[in-house]
Amino acid sequence: MPQTVSIGATGPDVILLQTRLNALPSALPPLYVDGDFGPLTQQRVIEFQTNAFVHGVVDPATWDKLLGDEPPQRDTFYVEGRHLYDPAGNKVILRGLNLPLLDDWNFPAGDSLADLEPTGANALRIQWYINYPGPPAYSSADLDAFLTRCRAHHIIPILGLWDVTCAANVGLLNTQLMPWWSSDEIVAVLDKHKQYLIINLANELGVYQWAGGDPAALDTFKNEYKTALTLIRQKVHVPIMIDAPDCGMSIHAWPAIGQELIDHDPDHNLLLSVHAYWAGFDGRLHIQTAVDANLPLVFGEIANKQFGEENGVADECYYDLDGPGPGHAPASSFTYQGLLQTLKTQEIGWLAWSWGPDKCNARNIGRYNPITHQYEGLNQPYGDDIVNNPDYGLKHNAVRSLP
Repeated sequence: MPQTVSIGATGPDVILLQTRLNALPSALPPLYVDGDFGPLTQQRVIEFQTNAFVHGVVDPATWDKLLGDEPPQRDTFYVEGRHLYDPAGNKVILRGLNLPLLDDWNFPAGDSLADLEPTGANALRIQWYINYPGPPAYSSADLDAFLTRCRAHHIIPILGLWDVTCAANVGLLNTQLMPWWSSDEIVAVLDKHKQYLIINLANELGVYQWAGGDPAALDTFKNEYKTALTLIRQKVHVPIMIDAPDCGMSIHAWPAIGQELIDHDPDHNLLLSVHAYWAGFDGRLHIQTAVDANLPLVFGEIANKQFGEENGVADECYYDLDGPGPGHAPASSFTYQGLLQTLKTQEIGWLAWSWGPDKCNARNIGRYNPITHQYEGLNQPYGDDIVNNPDYGLKHNAVRSLP
């Protein structure tokens, strides 16, 4: 039995209290699950105490009733505090892969799911386009069928749009992408798969540091996402992943605006994503700040190599984020291996880029024959490390939530 708690109390018993209260119907706003028994938590306790002894103290009698009343199961994944939960209330730590699905022109005839399922990944971040910049044409029926196959392979699908990747103008979110997300045709697909689906509204959209760190740029980023959240929540209630500005890299944006976005979301059901292409700086220094702020951080992309340019020549494998190698050393001591150690300790989710195909062969996790397109095993050393590393690899850490 948890300890008796009242206003001013802190700690894990208060976190349990706030989580249980949030799972119950209420006329009051959801609680911020921070382990701090403040006035808002007290209001929810008083609302819950329906007997003659309404006093705002969570005593043994209140705990008995609170823990004895099984909260109703939800119909989507949801976020409480800084963690993701499945509809049954089980904590889910995302450990998975990115799949550039539409870049593989074998789709929809093939989709690599049978090949990557044995990695143990519990989630898959899926590349999708409204208008794919290539010959194949894809339909919502193709998307629906693929999401169904993800469920059959026990993998949580995270559906994202890549049309405006790394564009500076965050306004494109509402002018180009949100009409697709909110269309009746797509909403029907999302609703069909809502029990196990996460959506990523825009891959790597908007700037902050790349606009000189101008606070006005961060305000614009925040306000465009607020507009998008207001629109999408009229129809869709699954968790929403938002990529940080500057091609996803600016982790320090989240302590500044993350909680405001969560508070604005009517469902309070957001994941704040970072892409760890950190050749220029070691963003690990900001992870603890986000953890201390109780923000639902997830790393939507981690990788062993990073794009760079020299003398006007672009190279997708330019920077070595995996230690000394054939490319160029990052300016900091950052390595993806060190990051994964930190994420394991902090129980923060991550998704490795990428199963393939990728323009940097060393960054592919799966290895395919270029002629027959047949899977030939894990790419060495990166793919093998992501999957089989005994400390942080998928096979040793990913827990599948979907039975």
